Amino acid sequence: MEQRSNAGYKAKVMSTYVFAYGSNMCSGRFRDYGVSPERPGVAAVLSGYELRFNKRSQDGSGKANIEPLTGMELWGVLYTVSDADLKKLDQGEVGYRRSSVTVRLADMTLVGAWVYVAVTPVTPDETPLLPYEWYKRFLVEGAREHGLPNDYVTLLEAVKAIHDADSERDRQKRALNCHGGA
Repeated sequence: MEQRSNAGYKAKVMSTYVFAYGSNMCSGRFRDYGVSPERPGVAAVLSGYELRFNKRSQDGSGKANIEPLTGMELWGVLYTVSDADLKKLDQGEVGYRRSSVTVRLADMTLVGAWVYVAVTPVTPDETPLLPYEWYKRFLVEGAREHGLPNDYVTLLEAVKAIHDADSERDRQKRALNCHGGA
């Protein structure tokens, strides 16, 4: 993709890969950030990590995070985004830092990607965090949307979640559609 700069020179718009394992697996949630992937996301796996809900959200609920664990495989969605959209994600992913990882596609191709990891996850001795039901739905529907393995979808479905007492936020989040946007 090319754009013309003010000086009339063509400037190359750079793209990068982002590996989503939490709510951003749901395309509608991703687009709600104002991010427009350059092509549909594809299923990918990150070896040596597990999914946790130990990132305390500003709303007090648990949000997805990854932690290293030998022998585990974490499924997610690999998106291609512009550098401008990557900056939007950096601003939107409050409490996360961007880190470089290598993920594997279904055809065994290895791809370098960015992933967001909680800056300050809760420790095991703190009260465990649970996601809201609408947040869990983003993971489950996003996993289905992108063809993640059925056994992984089943694991996501089994995640314990709590009701969001903020009825307006709950209504707004439930209105986001993983397949067709907001």
